[in-house]
Amino acid sequence: MTADLDRFACDDRFPGLEIVRLIRRAIESTRLDLKGLRVLTEASVGYRRITPALAALAGADQVYAVGRDSVAASRKEAEEQTAYFAELAHVGARVKLLSTRLQAPLETIDVVTDLPGVRPIDESTLRNVAETAAVTLMRGAAHWRAADVDVATCRRRGIAVAALDEEAVGLYRSAPQAVLSGLLDLGVSVTGSTVAVAGDGPACPYVIQALALLGARVLVAAPESAGRIALYGGEKAGDTLGDTLAGRLPEADALVLCPADPAARTIGPGTPTDAARLATAAPHLSVVGLDAETDLRTLGATGLRCRPAGGPGGVFDLLPQAVVTQHAAGLKVAEVMTRARRRGSSPLAAEQLAAAEAHAELLSQDLSSGRR
Repeated sequence: MTADLDRFACDDRFPGLEIVRLIRRAIESTRLDLKGLRVLTEASVGYRRITPALAALAGADQVYAVGRDSVAASRKEAEEQTAYFAELAHVGARVKLLSTRLQAPLETIDVVTDLPGVRPIDESTLRNVAETAAVTLMRGAAHWRAADVDVATCRRRGIAVAALDEEAVGLYRSAPQAVLSGLLDLGVSVTGSTVAVAGDGPACPYVIQALALLGARVLVAAPESAGRIALYGGEKAGDTLGDTLAGRLPEADALVLCPADPAARTIGPGTPTDAARLATAAPHLSVVGLDAETDLRTLGATGLRCRPAGGPGGVFDLLPQAVVTQHAAGLKVAEVMTRARRRGSSPLAAEQLAAAEAHAELLSQDLSSGRR
């Protein structure tokens, strides 16, 4: 971890008071009210440390925050940074730090977030939480993995579970900032450059439009029509990245990958796009990926310079607003579901209510195609 970055600080370098202001605004706009509820979430570092304090500021009776060692930081650092912000927000008394999720009094837990410190949310957790508890997936359904959240057991035990509709809460509007951060880190001057954008992810239109507004020529490999791409300010160069290899890609200074499915491989073995051929056609290319870790590793192995958009954790490590928006909205999904369950609604009815009132994205009832 880079200790001198402000977001990791436990002093005045960390913009804590501004983040508290952002949190209070998000609580008001989402009408998040966790009074009478107990929350199990994670202790973390950087801007991700804010979730326990956010839940407490929204009125949660008690918040249990699980820290663990990660590639970003040690458990001790996660606990220190989480505790620092909770005290800064004057909610430290209601945030209890734990080293494992099983140390929490699970039978009292009403809200479980699927953040990394809490995973895996498996039967050892689900068989012990309150019968009206809800599990909230803090990102969209496309990011769900059965190994992280055992949705089958949730349904078997009558626990409501839903994901966050990231587009509905405006998270994709932050994507261009993350892409720009990655491009600038790679030395790409966006204004006056030619940038290829490939993929059909929901953030693509926002990225294309932002690059065009900044003065880039944007070549787009996507299944959308040339007319619609032109509305965003881009120029259609093919339906897929493979379509652009022979001709247009060497024109580009940079490539931005925006796949719809974060788990899908779009470059390399089993795909129409050969990584070595791409690198040979455009060896100068700088590559930035939004939720494209597999493809970035494949292209990085060819010698191309690659970055995840916004740094190691993407936009959620780049700016606090995105984390506040995401986590306030995710907690709202859980609030609606668990209160509906307390009123006697079925898990499915609770999930449907969250979709109607809290920007929840429902998971398929057929889990046979669930990602592993």
